[in-house]
Amino acid sequence: MSILEHSSSTISGQVPIEAIQHNIVDIPPTVAEINHLWSTYMAESMACCFQKHIVEMTKDSDYHNVIQSALDLSSKNITSIENIFKSIQHPIPAAFGEKDISPAPKLFDETFWILYTRIMTKYIFQNHYLAYTESTRSDIRQLFYEFIDGSRDIIRKADDVLLAKGVYPKTPPIAVPKKVDFIHDKDYFGSVFGNGRTLNALEISNILAILEFKVLIKALKLGFAQVVTSDEIRKFFNAGAKLAEKHIHVLRSILEKDGIPGPEIIDYRITDSQKPPFSDRLMLFHMTSTISYILTAYGTGLSRIMRKDVVTTYIKLMADILGMAKDGADLLIKNGWLEKIPETVDHRYLTH
Repeated sequence: MSILEHSSSTISGQVPIEAIQHNIVDIPPTVAEINHLWSTYMAESMACCFQKHIVEMTKDSDYHNVIQSALDLSSKNITSIENIFKSIQHPIPAAFGEKDISPAPKLFDETFWILYTRIMTKYIFQNHYLAYTESTRSDIRQLFYEFIDGSRDIIRKADDVLLAKGVYPKTPPIAVPKKVDFIHDKDYFGSVFGNGRTLNALEISNILAILEFKVLIKALKLGFAQVVTSDEIRKFFNAGAKLAEKHIHVLRSILEKDGIPGPEIIDYRITDSQKPPFSDRLMLFHMTSTISYILTAYGTGLSRIMRKDVVTTYIKLMADILGMAKDGADLLIKNGWLEKIPETVDHRYLTH
């Protein structure tokens, strides 16, 4: 028998991969899987708190259906993750719950909360997608596969209702090119001082995505500053709103130089309520957590944007945000509210 025939015979006699049986219990979760399970549990428990308040406050039946669907999904996801935690003997995170919600009048109008749900679900969707690609255990991979489907459905429902009511935040159109063209000059990258070419579609869409998020978060911070009980945390929220306003101005000015409008400012959707519907801990943790989303958006932009002046601007704005992240984390630690992320064994400590 030739080597080729022997190799072919050996391969044909192997057990197909799909027929291999294994016991999930015998496969320890990877660090990536622990990370995504823990992070998702924290995010979904926060989402449940917000959604329970919003469902109670929402009178419009179309809006109510979207938020109720989001609440049902988050509740289901929490239970699914808890089942995984129990199967791997991982403690259930303290996270957030009923103690973080209080009866209070609506802090924002109903349209705001649909805009909020739509944007937050988009970022959670991205995290689910990353978790799916980094997971190897079949049960955990299936878990995030189902989470992706659920998030996609919420985004679709939110988009549909916003479109139907004429309040969907559409991005502006640009001219469709008449022919394929290529870059032949390094001047395409411009200089750090600007005055270069007009923005391309990748750059415009990234700037608009960041602006849309910034506009929402600025309003959220102003609303939270209106109801938070801690003066120190109120100062943090107000400083964050002021910083968001600065970033919105900088990014809008880049677009407006090319005649492209920025998104609508939605501060008018905040009510005059001063009674907190959420705990200080929940509001502070949420605001600090959203910083990771905006940093991700800036990071994506840096990998796509080709104009040097815009890249330089992004780097400066990211430095501002990192400072706010540190301030938020310091406040969480000072108040004893920062739940410890799962970490590896400290053998240096154990051997001393």
